[in-house]
Amino acid sequence: MKRDVFSAKTLMAIHEGIEQLALARTSPGSTITVTNFHKNLFERLHRSFNNPSLLKEVGLAYLDEFRMPTMALKHFDLAHQFAPKDRDIEQLQKAAALALARQVADQPGHSGLSEAVHAKPEVRELMRKTVNLSDLLETRKHLDETTGELERKQQVWRKSGSLKKKSQVLMADYNRSLTLAQRQISQTDFAGAFTSLDEAQKRGAPKEELLAYYAQLGLAAYDNDRMEEALEAFLMTRDLGPETVEGWFNCGLVYQKIGQYDDALACYQEAIRLSPKNPKAWCNLGTVWFERGNYPEAEKSARHALEAKTDYARAWDNLAAALSAQNRLPEAAEACQHAIRLQPALHAAWFKFGVINFQMDNLIVAREAFNMTGDNPDFFPYVLYYLSMIESRRGELDQAMQKLSEARSADPNNDLEISALKELGTAFSKIGRYATAADFYHQITTKRPNDFSAWLALGTSHHRAEQIEKARKAYRQATELQPDNPIPWHNLGLLASDQGRHEESRDCFQREVELSPEDAKAWYDLGVSLQALGEEQACADAFERAEGLVKSLSRRSSDLSAALSIVRRINLGDRVLKE
Repeated sequence: MKRDVFSAKTLMAIHEGIEQLALARTSPGSTITVTNFHKNLFERLHRSFNNPSLLKEVGLAYLDEFRMPTMALKHFDLAHQFAPKDRDIEQLQKAAALALARQVADQPGHSGLSEAVHAKPEVRELMRKTVNLSDLLETRKHLDETTGELERKQQVWRKSGSLKKKSQVLMADYNRSLTLAQRQISQTDFAGAFTSLDEAQKRGAPKEELLAYYAQLGLAAYDNDRMEEALEAFLMTRDLGPETVEGWFNCGLVYQKIGQYDDALACYQEAIRLSPKNPKAWCNLGTVWFERGNYPEAEKSARHALEAKTDYARAWDNLAAALSAQNRLPEAAEACQHAIRLQPALHAAWFKFGVINFQMDNLIVAREAFNMTGDNPDFFPYVLYYLSMIESRRGELDQAMQKLSEARSADPNNDLEISALKELGTAFSKIGRYATAADFYHQITTKRPNDFSAWLALGTSHHRAEQIEKARKAYRQATELQPDNPIPWHNLGLLASDQGRHEESRDCFQREVELSPEDAKAWYDLGVSLQALGEEQACADAFERAEGLVKSLSRRSSDLSAALSIVRRINLGDRVLKE
């Protein structure tokens, strides 16, 4: 099952490679030849797409025969996921990275713009909200169940003969108060009901009777959003029957509802002490740990619940939330699948499954999962925002904007709106519509003036749209928000260089190397600006520093990701990559 989580991502990478190969073959001057051997190889890979040997073999074809290092690297990365101990794959990853570097290293002048990196929606906070939604839906059900259990105990007590031991006079005395309390509860006269039950207790009403009536009172108060009276009633059930699980559990439910998590934690822990195999108590304890940000304890509690009841769908759902908050996404996806198999209509699990697959870039699976939530009002706005983001990534921009419009109508203040706007900005930038992208980023900075990545992306969009002053203003705002971040200084340097303001450009790149002295790209750009100013010795020193940094990184396979990060952005010339 764990391997199946990667299937959609693997297939998409394989299909992307085939599409890119087809485009490359039809480009002017192409010498690519696809033989029967290649066709057979692709067919074998399609039948066994998680086979690391086949992924490696196809990657080699992309690298050595088709001269497509980007696709080769993707296939090697996938092979490494399935065979992490294969040292040959590590060497092939390095070879593909260096081939990619050589492919982009023959363009003169400064390196390119540094792009804003937009974080995906914060999973922990989103999961906290959806876990709370699930808890609210479950709380009413739990209260019904515990009230019913106390009423069942009441009936058992009445049939046991204990009732006959009471004198008829005494019974008639407290029964009048109990009957009055029952009527007052139905009329939502909660103050009157408390008074009547207190009177019944003074007149000798047995504990078994009082427990059931206080449970009914607490449930009625909860249904009418009278949390203070609900808690008071459930505290009475706890005090009357400290040995019963129901009183402690119900108090925990209300404490959790009103946000008193320490008290809720204590109540659930006592309920578990009284009934160590109670899956609901363990499950609710886990949700409190989750709310407090203690995700390992939330995971432990969910697993205890599953030890007590392996087919408890909500416990699997809570386990998925705890695992995803710890960034253990494949395991979280498996937990969601367990919950869904047990309870196919559990919308919370479908929603989490969508969120988790979105984080793993399994967009097809994510979209199908979100569609399975139906029109559930608790998740509907979130689903619409996510569908907008998915369509943005797929390049279906009309659909993405339509979903965004629907999402805003459903919930204009949803936190996911900002993420959806960033995805649209990125998508429009990819197709060269930079002014449109800038409009989306401007919407973000208007709503969130302290969003660094939005200001940076706004600057790059204006920069590419040749709206120079707007770009400079956005970059400057980014430097004010994060003065020690080298990226906006880099882009300001490029902007100044484009206008022939080489001293200003030099100063910006000098600031960049001060902030990021191990960044070869920064040293290279500083060298270009110094060269334009005729500062030959300083220029030579900067180029030498850049060359040394890239050589150092390219020697060590353990630093492959760092080397690749640089070579994708830098234009140092082939001399730098040769020993």
